[in-house]
Amino acid sequence: MVNTIPPANLIPVAPSPAEVLARLFPTPAPPPSVLAPARLPNAGPGPTAALLKTLKDNHERSHVFFNYYSFHNHAAHHLLAIWALGASGPLITAAYEDTHLDHMRDAFQAPDRVVISDDNFHDYLGDENYYNAYLDYFHKVVLAPGATISSTLEKYIFSSEYNINDSLASGKQQPEMLNRFVEILIHPLIHTGYGAEFGLPGMLAEGLAQASVHPARATVFVSRLLFPGTPDSQYRPKSHVHALTILSQMLTDGRFWTRNLEKHEFEAMLVSHGELINSYAEMWTCEINSQEDFNRHLEELVWAGTLMYGVGSWDGESEEYRADFFTMHIVTSCLFLPSLCAHLSYRSQSLLLRAHFLASLNWWLVRGRPALPLRKFFAAPLAPLPSPAHFKYATTLPGVLPQPASCALLNGEGPHAVTPNVWYPLLQSTIMHPNEHLCKCQRALAHFAILYGHREAGFMSEVLSSSPAVSWPDTPLMPGGLELAEGECKAFEAPEWEFLDGSVFLRAAWLTGAALGWVREGEQNTGAWDYQEFERVALEKDELDAKTQA
Repeated sequence: MVNTIPPANLIPVAPSPAEVLARLFPTPAPPPSVLAPARLPNAGPGPTAALLKTLKDNHERSHVFFNYYSFHNHAAHHLLAIWALGASGPLITAAYEDTHLDHMRDAFQAPDRVVISDDNFHDYLGDENYYNAYLDYFHKVVLAPGATISSTLEKYIFSSEYNINDSLASGKQQPEMLNRFVEILIHPLIHTGYGAEFGLPGMLAEGLAQASVHPARATVFVSRLLFPGTPDSQYRPKSHVHALTILSQMLTDGRFWTRNLEKHEFEAMLVSHGELINSYAEMWTCEINSQEDFNRHLEELVWAGTLMYGVGSWDGESEEYRADFFTMHIVTSCLFLPSLCAHLSYRSQSLLLRAHFLASLNWWLVRGRPALPLRKFFAAPLAPLPSPAHFKYATTLPGVLPQPASCALLNGEGPHAVTPNVWYPLLQSTIMHPNEHLCKCQRALAHFAILYGHREAGFMSEVLSSSPAVSWPDTPLMPGGLELAEGECKAFEAPEWEFLDGSVFLRAAWLTGAALGWVREGEQNTGAWDYQEFERVALEKDELDAKTQA
C-alpha cells in the first residue's frame, strides 16, 4: 500500500455517451467455460436492470481506489457476485448505495489532461493519478472493431512487448503487465476476471486500467522468472512437482518465519528471500498443452489456495476463526482462472497459472505460512450436524429453524431434514451481508465444492505419491533484506494429507460465515474484513512514522 498524493486541482471526467456505456456493459453473457461457476436464477428482469445501472454509475462516478492507500473500489465485484447468486433488484441497489457510495473517491482527469496512447503507454505506469487516462485508452481497445477478450489479454498481459521489452528506448520503464496483473492482492486479475466471466467489456477495460496503475514490485517473482530475456536463461521444464508437495516443503523449511509481515517488510522479503522463493516456485512447472493439463493444474491451485486460507485461518475449535483477509484473495482470484483461460492460448494459460501460484506463495508467506493441522480440522462435525458446546462456532444456524412436516423425507426429523442442503441458507445469508468480500469468498468456495467436493479422504496422499520427492533448495538467503528476531523462524510438521477431503470447502465457508456474522438470521456484522479497520491501521502507521521522523 502506498499513500499517494492526488493532483492539486481535480478535474471531473466527462460523462460517456449512453451508447458507449451500453456497449461497455451489455447484458451479462453465459459463462465461457464449464469450469466457471454456474449462476443461480434471479427474479425476472429487475435484478439485471439494477446490476447494469449500478455498474455504469460506478464506472462513470468513481476512481479505482477509494482512498490514498491503494484500497480498491470493490463495488462492481460485490454487485456481480450477488447478482450471480440470485440477488433481487432492491438488494443489488442497496448493496451499491448503502455500502459503497459513502466512501468512494470521484473519478478525475489525469494531470495536465494527459491522453494515453501507444507512444506514451509506458510513461505513467504505476501512477494511480492516471487511472482514468488508461481507462479511456482501454475503452478504445475493447470497443475497437474486431477486438476480442482473447486478443486484448494476449497483447496487453502476456506478450513480451508489454512485459520485458528489449526494444524499449533507454530510460523507459519495462511494462511488466503480468507482474502488475497479480499485484496488491491479485485485484487486477480478479477485476479483469469478472469481465471475462460475464462478457463485459467495461469490466475488462477497468481491470486493465487498474493493472496499469499498480506497481511492479515483485520482479523477482514474476517478470524475471516468466520473461527471462535471453535464450540461454529461458525457463526449461523439469519434472512437475505438485503444489501441495511444495507447500509441505516450505512448511518444514526453517528459513521461513511464523509471524505476519508489516507492509514495509514486503520489499525486504524480496531482497533476502526472493531467490529462495523462486527456487520453490520453479518446481511448479505447469506446462499446459491440453485441456486436461489445465484441469489438473487448476485443481492444484484450488486445493492450495483453499488450504492456505481455510485451514491456515483456523487455530482450533475453541478459538476465533481468523478468516485471513489476505489469503482469502487467493481463493477468490482462483475462481476467475477458468474464465480467463477460456480466452487464452496454452502458453498464456501456463504463464497466468504460474504467476498466480507465485503470488499465492508470496501472500501466504507474508501472513506467516500458518501450519495446516488437517487431522484436527477435519475431526470437527460437519454442518448441519451439531457441534459440542465448547466450539467457538456452532455448526447449526442461529434463530428459529423450520419445522418439517412428518410426511417429508426422513420423517421430517433430524438436522438433515431441517437443513437438507447447508449451502442454501449459507448463500442466502451471504447475499444479505453488507461486507463486499464475503459474497466473493463464499461464491468461490461453493463452486469449488461443486468441482471437487466429491474427493474422499486419502485421495491426496495417492496423488502426491506420484509427485517427485523434493528437498529443501540450497539457495542462500541474501543480505540486506528481512530482519527476523531469534525464534521468529520455525519449521512445522508436514501436513497429514490423508485427512484432506472435499468437505474442506464447506468447512471453510461455514467458519467464514460464522466469523463475519449470520446477519440474515439475526446476528450482527462482526466487522471482520471491514475497510474501516484496515484504513484505521494505515492512518495510525502514518502518524507513527511521522512522529518517528520528526
